[in-house]
Amino acid sequence: MNSLVASNLSHHPGRTAASVVGVAVGVILVVLTVGLIRGTLRERGQRDANLGVEIMLRQGGQGLSLTAADMVIPMADLEKVRAIPGVALATPVGQNLEMGGSGGLGIRQIDGIEFDAFSKASNMRIVRGQPLPASGDVAIVDVKEAENKKLKLGDKIKWQSRELTVVGVYEPEAGARIKIPLATMQEALATEGKCSMIFVKCQNPAEQELVAQRIKEQMPEYFLLLTRDLPQLFATGFSAFNVFLNVVRGLATVISLLVILLTMYTTVTERTRQIGILKSLGASKLWIAWTFEKEALLISGLGVVGGLLIAVIARFLLVTGLGWKIELEASSILYAAVAGLVSGLLGALYPALRAASQDPIEALSYE
Repeated sequence: MNSLVASNLSHHPGRTAASVVGVAVGVILVVLTVGLIRGTLRERGQRDANLGVEIMLRQGGQGLSLTAADMVIPMADLEKVRAIPGVALATPVGQNLEMGGSGGLGIRQIDGIEFDAFSKASNMRIVRGQPLPASGDVAIVDVKEAENKKLKLGDKIKWQSRELTVVGVYEPEAGARIKIPLATMQEALATEGKCSMIFVKCQNPAEQELVAQRIKEQMPEYFLLLTRDLPQLFATGFSAFNVFLNVVRGLATVISLLVILLTMYTTVTERTRQIGILKSLGASKLWIAWTFEKEALLISGLGVVGGLLIAVIARFLLVTGLGWKIELEASSILYAAVAGLVSGLLGALYPALRAASQDPIEALSYE
């Protein structure tokens, strides 16, 4: 039977190769898409955890916005936060997201900060150039952004309708990779006196839960995040991304199933006479059905192996060439492999049963 399966596949090498590619595309879609989203979010969570502050405040119900609507927190609330026992420093931060960025998810974030207050609250330090002034069309970038984009002091970054001049490079990587004066962001977005978040540094980091509880009691309209929880939150806590990943997985499975279904259905039609000969020689329905299932399983197996190999090579090129963060998760690889094989078996099921149920007399007379 194995030699028959191999000869059947080699009889139409072009169609077999196309089927293998179809399955491989589904595998690549799952592995790279999931890896890109998980890796980018996990890296962003880790960068936020590197800020050096313990608590981040957002207004309750405040979502992730791509517009100036995200700048809704009154700057006057800073003094209320600073007056709470256990708070050492509180600094305002503006956030603006733009679609079409060059990052892994095509989203670019820029933070607006008050440099003196932010640097005191965080671990940020300038390694080249000068600190960020209080206002002006200027920006500082982290060391990774400067390296990946080949940015030098004096280079320009386009944002909104402005050109920002790079005046400094900072480390470590923390928060958005590009930071501008908060006053500049407020002016550009017409949100004077507002910010997106308040970062809080505690007098004693070991008491951050207690300080967070005090803030919540006095300012119940705010939603609090502990920065130590951000890596896990970014990796698993966004339901919209999780729904998207489930759709990608389902789409990849359907692609593999349809490719195998169409391939094997065509194969059964072409081999009608061959099936009649096999049945006249005593081949059972189960034997014939399993022959076609083995063909589908072999095609799926080649597609899975090829897809995983291409995904590994593509990841290497994207990570080293473009600096993207892509994590090849064992769970995604396992899902892609199992889904590719199972979809192949299911896709070949109807054609296999159709072949097995053919009447040998009609099959032998088929032209």
